[in-house]
Amino acid sequence: MKNLLFITILFFSFITAKAQNGIVKGKVVNNENIAQEFTNVLLLNASDSSLIKGVVTNYDGEFLFEKLTEGKYLVEASLVGFSNSFSSIFNSKNDVIDLGSITISEGLELSEVTVVAKKPFIEMKADKIIVNVENSAVNAGNSALEVLQKSPGVTVDKDNNISLRGKQGVLVTINGKNQYMSGDELSRMLESMPAENIKNIEIISNPSAKFDAEGNSGIININLKKNENYGYNGSFNAGYRQGVKATYNTGLDLNYRSEKINIYGSGSFYDWGAYQNLDLYRVIPFGNGQTTFDQQTNMDMNGLSVNGKIGLDYTISPSTTIGLLFKNNIGQRNMDNSGMTNIFGDNAPGFSNLSVSSISGNDWNQNSYNVNLMHNFDDNGTNLTFDADLSLYNSAGLNNYDNLYTDSNGNDVQNPFKLKNDESTDIKIFASKLDFSKSFTSGYKIDVGAKISMVETDNDTRFEALENDVWVNQVDRTNNFIYKENVAAAYANLAKSFGKLSVQAGLRMEHTLSEGNSMTLDEVVSRKYTNLFPSISLSHMVGKNHSFSYTYSKRLNRPNYQSLNPFVGYLDDYTFEKGNPFLNPQYSDAFGINYGLGRSLFISANYSYTKDAISEVIEQISDENKTYQTNQNLDNMNSASLSITAPITLKEFGVSRINLTGFYNDFQSAIPSGILDNQSFGYNVYIGNEFNLPAEISMELSANYQSGLTYGLFIVTPQYGIDLGFSKTILKGKGTLKIGLDDVFKTRNNKVSVLQDDINLKVHNIRDTRRAKINFAYKFGNNKVKSARRRSTATEDEESRIQSNN
Repeated sequence: MKNLLFITILFFSFITAKAQNGIVKGKVVNNENIAQEFTNVLLLNASDSSLIKGVVTNYDGEFLFEKLTEGKYLVEASLVGFSNSFSSIFNSKNDVIDLGSITISEGLELSEVTVVAKKPFIEMKADKIIVNVENSAVNAGNSALEVLQKSPGVTVDKDNNISLRGKQGVLVTINGKNQYMSGDELSRMLESMPAENIKNIEIISNPSAKFDAEGNSGIININLKKNENYGYNGSFNAGYRQGVKATYNTGLDLNYRSEKINIYGSGSFYDWGAYQNLDLYRVIPFGNGQTTFDQQTNMDMNGLSVNGKIGLDYTISPSTTIGLLFKNNIGQRNMDNSGMTNIFGDNAPGFSNLSVSSISGNDWNQNSYNVNLMHNFDDNGTNLTFDADLSLYNSAGLNNYDNLYTDSNGNDVQNPFKLKNDESTDIKIFASKLDFSKSFTSGYKIDVGAKISMVETDNDTRFEALENDVWVNQVDRTNNFIYKENVAAAYANLAKSFGKLSVQAGLRMEHTLSEGNSMTLDEVVSRKYTNLFPSISLSHMVGKNHSFSYTYSKRLNRPNYQSLNPFVGYLDDYTFEKGNPFLNPQYSDAFGINYGLGRSLFISANYSYTKDAISEVIEQISDENKTYQTNQNLDNMNSASLSITAPITLKEFGVSRINLTGFYNDFQSAIPSGILDNQSFGYNVYIGNEFNLPAEISMELSANYQSGLTYGLFIVTPQYGIDLGFSKTILKGKGTLKIGLDDVFKTRNNKVSVLQDDINLKVHNIRDTRRAKINFAYKFGNNKVKSARRRSTATEDEESRIQSNN
């Protein structure tokens, strides 16, 4: 149950209050007369508005002040995202005064100026961490992938793999939906998604049974913006970013909402440029000697993406709403790489230098269709929701490689080798889910639901080499791989409070059928398995300010489609990557303990045991000087973490938020090169500062530090960065101007090494990370806010397993 920890804190602090003379009580509601929990309520002196004391409303929106002396007072209610509201002045005479209901409204319309409270960049909840992106000056002009990299406890490695608390296997969803993308395709989508499209990011460590079992280290959910205002309204934004390469973006949101109909649409354009310098240094044993490969590759990248969506919600009756949604994403990515490898040693080939230049282009198109229905049976939380989704994704790419072989003086020693690669990917996803929620007068709440998903991917790659001016098919590299996966799931979740103890327990069943078919190699790998995924959480209060919760969940992580694909990704004759069609799912048992001291300190401890952990590994064919990267199931992995979050208020000057996450990973497994036995402690520090400057200018200064760590085979060196941003509201509150500087001291470089058995590899990755940026946003139309219904579609979990090549 979301926010359960805070609810119990506030509820029990309310009911244990002792009645005395001089009492003032009341209730805070919104425009729809719905109780607003966690609202700040201040008791003010009527003569000068000085603060007497403050409280926070409980679950029922109620507040209570006691031990009041005689005098005149008034009450102010405030909540993030709502306008402040005041009671009338009242006179306390050591009696009990009931102020009734105080109404707060989302936003404040005053002389056509909308004033909306600003949420903190990092919010700590009982069950998740929320990163509020939309108001951040530091993240303006960045991509979704870059925002994730700056989020507490999240790391993004050189290959854009995402880890949470030092552990890979994260499920990334968008608006609660699995994307069913491979890692490369997912990173491409996130890298081409401007931060201006994002409302917030939710980091969920131990999800309940209602969520898909996918994601053994947790779920990262990206919520995109949706206009929720009455009448006709919209917003426009434009931004520019300059590092070594330039990036610019623009977007438009339009919305019309009435009592019956909500029609909304949006579009964005993102044109980006980047560079990457990749240095690889390998020492390969040969007999009693060795061969050294010293390789430098310069990558010049650019691309663009266009995103659009249009949706309709129709209120059939006060209790029933039906919706339609269409989304489209098209884009392209181009790379111009040049690499030089110096080779020397006992088993060096007949040349000293290998020069490889490549030109690559990739285009993609994704169309998603959704129909949804929500019906409320009563006003006590009994509702039924239904979603059906169809997502069609296709991409096509062409890669050209020119290989030159020279001696130490630069003279050709053998004929050039020209290679080209045509590749295409088609993915079809259908998913449907049904969820029912019922609250009983006895205090029990039950959630039940079912989901079915069907995914088919068709990957085709064809390599051709130029021989005597004729392009000839390379049979050993060409392949067609088709993968099908059907998952049927059902869950039940039960929650109940017993005094100060709240309990939630759930069980999810998932039945999976999958088949990987390498048409060219005539290899078929079929799997059929059924799993149960229990989850349980308990929470309780100790006194008024100390809250505790305990969680357990069992989860799995299925291999993404690209990892199963046996295709070879070519860098040069001696360096490549390939998939592993024999990968098995990994399973995790995760335990968590959380502690909260009011709203001033949060501590979270987690432990998980993972069987058949999926990990990237480096394999080597020493006598042929070949090194390649692939994925493999490790025997087991133990992971533990401790996270501490504390906000520090700097009076009226600003606020500072500190998040410290320490983690320990232990890998034990037999691997092709020998025995893996690696243990590592690491930590991640995030400090975010928000300052209020003169002239109503807001300043953000944030820093993050990732210590060195070992993950599987890979030894990662520390990296850190500092970001700076300023924002100001202009044009009578309808416009916002933001400027910023990413990675002020240009320190976010990535260094990785592998020293395992006969493998000796060092990687240094330098990217275009220091960039100045400016962003402008403007809102127009009606500013009267109406809350939109919140829902997620059925395919979000599946779509997240499509990887991108960015």
